[in-house]
Amino acid sequence: MEKIGNVILDDAHYPGEDLYSDGDVEDHILELVRRFPQQEYAQVIASEQDWAVLYHLAHERENILSWYPFEPGAKVLEVGSGCGAVTGAVAASSASVTCIDLSKKRSMINAERHKAYENIRICLGNFQDVEKELDDDYDYATLIGVFEYGSGYIGGQKPYHGFLTTVMSHLRPGGKLLLAIENKLGLKYWAGCREDHVGTYFEGLEGYQNTSGVRTFSRPELIQIMEECGYTDYQFYYPYPDYKFPRVIYSDQYLPKVGELYDNICNFDRERLVLMDEGKVFDQLLKDGLFPLYSNSFFVEIRKPGTVKQPAMKMLYTKYSSHRAPQFSIQTRIAKGIDGNNMLYKLAEYPKGQAHIAHMAEAAGRLARLWSEKGLLQVNRCDLQQGRIAFEYLEGVTLEEQLDSFLEQGRIEEACEKLRDAVKRIKDSAKTQLFVMTPEFCQVFGEAELSTEQAVSVADIDLIFSNLLQTKDGCFHVLDYEWTFFFPVPVAFILYRALHYYLEGASLRAKIKEQFDFYQEFGITKEQRQIYQKMEQRFQAYISEGSVSPGSLYHTMGKRALPVAKLLAETDRRRVQVYVDRGQGFSEEQSYFIDAAWGENPRYTVRVPENTSGLWIDPALSPCILKGLKLSWQGEDAPVKYHTTGFELQKNSFLFDNCDPKIIIEEIPQGGGRVEVSYQISILEEETAVLLMDKINTRGRVKKKLKGLVKG
Repeated sequence: MEKIGNVILDDAHYPGEDLYSDGDVEDHILELVRRFPQQEYAQVIASEQDWAVLYHLAHERENILSWYPFEPGAKVLEVGSGCGAVTGAVAASSASVTCIDLSKKRSMINAERHKAYENIRICLGNFQDVEKELDDDYDYATLIGVFEYGSGYIGGQKPYHGFLTTVMSHLRPGGKLLLAIENKLGLKYWAGCREDHVGTYFEGLEGYQNTSGVRTFSRPELIQIMEECGYTDYQFYYPYPDYKFPRVIYSDQYLPKVGELYDNICNFDRERLVLMDEGKVFDQLLKDGLFPLYSNSFFVEIRKPGTVKQPAMKMLYTKYSSHRAPQFSIQTRIAKGIDGNNMLYKLAEYPKGQAHIAHMAEAAGRLARLWSEKGLLQVNRCDLQQGRIAFEYLEGVTLEEQLDSFLEQGRIEEACEKLRDAVKRIKDSAKTQLFVMTPEFCQVFGEAELSTEQAVSVADIDLIFSNLLQTKDGCFHVLDYEWTFFFPVPVAFILYRALHYYLEGASLRAKIKEQFDFYQEFGITKEQRQIYQKMEQRFQAYISEGSVSPGSLYHTMGKRALPVAKLLAETDRRRVQVYVDRGQGFSEEQSYFIDAAWGENPRYTVRVPENTSGLWIDPALSPCILKGLKLSWQGEDAPVKYHTTGFELQKNSFLFDNCDPKIIIEEIPQGGGRVEVSYQISILEEETAVLLMDKINTRGRVKKKLKGLVKG
């Protein structure tokens, strides 16, 4: 028994050594949590640029539980607590937390980072040994990324049934198990991601034929296990993009809307293929009602039979804004109250955010007065209560949904008219005044080079189409006025944002973007767009203020995402095509491909039929450089006489500057034969090949550095 800060480490069942580990990186992580406070972890992660550090220390890991409405005074059991990725979220919402983990090193990391908490006890040892001495009256138990290892925890013929039953036995009647796990049939695996635990393609989809010791489950499989164990009271939630770094938590009562699931390339641990546009496939699954089967991850609440007090609310939806600076980081939640009505509210992620929440309430009052005269827009009513802001839950259709529906049905003219009406509504919603640049404006948007423009004195710059809801009575309600500023902002900039975030969103909107220049139509010139783009960049920098989130690190830490369409196109570019002239000229009909010639150092044989009078060999369907080109008649020492359509860089090395390179053979033996071909090839982009030829033509000679471009 020892203590780290206030956290108790109980080693009564510790076997004396860690039987699993990520290696030396765990020693490094322990050093980091000893040196840095939690509020600096994001900067540490950005500096380290290491997947293990990101995975274990990122604050976003807590998102899988920080939304959950734990009952006041709850007693919680956390199985497989590891380095404490979610322990803090549990401890902040509960009276006591009992953690179980086999690794002492990971438990020390957990204790160090949460040593200020007085309600955490970490039991070291194998679950089967520790659980025998646990209480049986826990209000909650958590299995976050743990259930998939059930065969290692329990063993036996039905290890997952046994694991579930054992954990549930430590809950009081009516207690709840909270389980997070990847979906074996998650869309990301179909789309080209490797299986998370074994690192191979399609292993889960193919039923784990080559894997033992770990496995995930589909939704029907999880339901079968739960019900066979006697638990029929459960609720599925769907973390997006997955449970590890969730940005949104959906439920069966509040599923994603078409167009929401667009940010799917986020592979930090290993490279992946890109077999499809996941956003478009998700949209189709949503339309067909199949999203719950293909969500990348599940969060499942399983209730043990017994009488329980009805909770004050049932969570349906949570969205995080973790990419922002602490003073702007909030959660947006939708819940169902005891009365059966839905409620929507926002709350601050950190104490610093309370001022931002209060600012929204003030913005509601000012905007209501500003828009009251013309009545073109209405503010969604709100109420500031106990540190959060609650909004009226309105039923209706957003302008974005209406426009997308028109486009999907091919009703482009109606979509355009609806869009024009909305932009005019935003433009004419309030009285304007001549824009005057203030210090407050410069702080948010920079010192923009703006000409004489009309502005509004109270500016909701986020009047994007997803924030405009039309109710049955035809009124347009502004759902979200979080980004309202109490200083002049040009009206044209607000219009620019509304147009930009719609037109540059889903791909189907290209149908109207290509036909109409709405920016020009509403008087936003190309020069203004460039200025507004810089203003938008400054605004995004203002709300993030140097914050570091996993999403912002993807461009430096993310692994390669290899688009299969491009790989296939590259394969096509490297195909060798042979044309045979038998006295009637060359034609596509008298040609064939040699696919075995793919690679940087191809060697292949070209068959030459009898009565062939001419032969073309296209070494690629792309601009390229060939080096060391060698052709010989099979079985003979005599070289093949040839010429090419390329520029000779040096002996037997050529630059081809278009997509139709040719090696031309005209002297062919009467009986035909076979030509042995070999060379080294570098495929070029057309722009690069043209640039090289321009340099050659301009200088009249080939530089040595040009020759160096030939690989090998």
